[in-house]
Amino acid sequence: MRNRGHHFEKTAGRYCFVGLANVVMLVVLFLLAEVFYRVHRDGVETVMLNLRTSLDTVPYSNLGTGNWVIYDEQLGYRLNPEKPGINSLSIRHGNIVTPKPHGLYRVLVLGDSIPWDKEGFVSDIDEILGKERPVEVINAAVPGYTAYQELLFFKRFLGQTEPDLVIWTYCLNDNHQFLHRFDEKARMLLTDEALNSLKSTSTFDKFVSRSYILSDLKLRLLARRNQHQECKFPWECVPDFNIAWKDEPWSRYEAYLSEMKHLTTQMQSRLAILVFPYEPQLEEYDRGRETEYVLKPQRRINALCEKYDVPCLDVFPAFYKRNSVKLFRDGIHLTREGHQLTASLIDTFLHENNLISSSP
Repeated sequence: MRNRGHHFEKTAGRYCFVGLANVVMLVVLFLLAEVFYRVHRDGVETVMLNLRTSLDTVPYSNLGTGNWVIYDEQLGYRLNPEKPGINSLSIRHGNIVTPKPHGLYRVLVLGDSIPWDKEGFVSDIDEILGKERPVEVINAAVPGYTAYQELLFFKRFLGQTEPDLVIWTYCLNDNHQFLHRFDEKARMLLTDEALNSLKSTSTFDKFVSRSYILSDLKLRLLARRNQHQECKFPWECVPDFNIAWKDEPWSRYEAYLSEMKHLTTQMQSRLAILVFPYEPQLEEYDRGRETEYVLKPQRRINALCEKYDVPCLDVFPAFYKRNSVKLFRDGIHLTREGHQLTASLIDTFLHENNLISSSP
């Protein structure tokens, strides 16, 4: 009996050791995968910066912050001027000369993550317009910003750049006041709708918020859950976008547009609005389902632009005609083909509306 018990203890100990070794191996593999995923998303420099900071700094977010934002009491957050490539005005641009040099035509593109892409329609239009006259196109986009934040950002930081033309991009989630916000420790806060599904309430949730892999998986599962909710149209189950089909928030946007028009007129600048669709609109419109309702946001913003005498480029018709080409990466952000089409549309739009001339 003693030998049998001793044998059992040795066997149990061996299994316990093997089990522990397997757990350690899984943890090591997960940590390696986490590091490689972070490098893939943010680059080696940002990963090293994050590893050197404490665990109380910025958690992972679907913005992929990588410490490139700083807290701002009014704006919620803005780009960190200490990051390479970000200037003192918190935009991704070199130093901007003021007063503006004589003969230079300065275009300011205001918006969120759609115009943010480095090799996107903003750089394309800069190249196109630069063939005609001395032009400086400033990409003042900040990922996650709404129309409210963009207006405030312009008033506080960008008006001093003396733009001749402001191209204000509009995405269908812009009617929120804050879609993303950060607290004093640069921890990401979201709208109430997003907080209901993303806020950290347990130790496990906090652990997930520190992992790129687990956070990405969580966001994908939440998106899939939203898709299976009982909604007649895809955007009705998406907290970011359903707001564009509601009436009440449009009164706020009208106030923002009115103020921006007043500001640009005061500084003897021109204002133009560039409207992007949400990709499911193209699909629903193609099915012929309640087309008036599908395009309700575009009708609202076009009516406001007409009311305030602001030229408006709604790219939906052109995107719909080219729907056989993949124009979106993820339903919101553009592919290279989407950027090229947008740049071509902007070039035509600017000349048709006499927003830029071919001579200084």
